[in-house]
Amino acid sequence: MNTIQKIIAGICIMSIPFISSCGKDDPATCNWSTELQAEATAVNNAGTAYGLDGSTANCLAYKASLQAYLNASEGIKACANAAGQGVEFQAYLDSFQANINLLPC
Repeated sequence: MNTIQKIIAGICIMSIPFISSCGKDDPATCNWSTELQAEATAVNNAGTAYGLDGSTANCLAYKASLQAYLNASEGIKACANAAGQGVEFQAYLDSFQANINLLPC
């Protein structure tokens, strides 16, 4: 498994508790599938392109899509705090940013 695959796997695994907990607490403001769908699709598409062609342009596009997902995730903080998971959620965001910083572009 290469570094990029490890990063993607780690991000997905770390996000599971937050996705499942916030969606049920306040569906009007914490519906991850709706709020982050566009960003998640962009990450998937850019990650696939980068996996197929590791060019600098694809790396930068992938990094930008990950950053956009992270930025959109910031809007979920209120839900995490309301669910009593604010500290864990912030750790997730910090870890996500560290993984973005590991990309070689």
